[in-house]
Amino acid sequence: MTTARFDYNRTARKNMLSALTEAVGAEAATVLTNLAFRSLDQRRAASAEELIKMADYLMELGNLVRGAARSQKVEAVTYRALFAAVD
Repeated sequence: MTTARFDYNRTARKNMLSALTEAVGAEAATVLTNLAFRSLDQRRAASAEELIKMADYLMELGNLVRGAARSQKVEAVTYRALFAAVD
């Protein structure tokens, strides 16, 4: 039996934007997300590694963003570890 593969990267990206929105508001979250994507030289993070790099970039910005980014980095690292064990 084949099951649909869970897209943890999409979930993690969505959670990152939600966490930032909660911390700094929707408009600022969009700007910060776009800046983080530019730091990766792409339009969106496509892997757990890229999400971790994005979180690292956001954590450097400090204050409210640091807390939101840190929790999302933990989530991305956890997803990476869980799915590495399954693959």
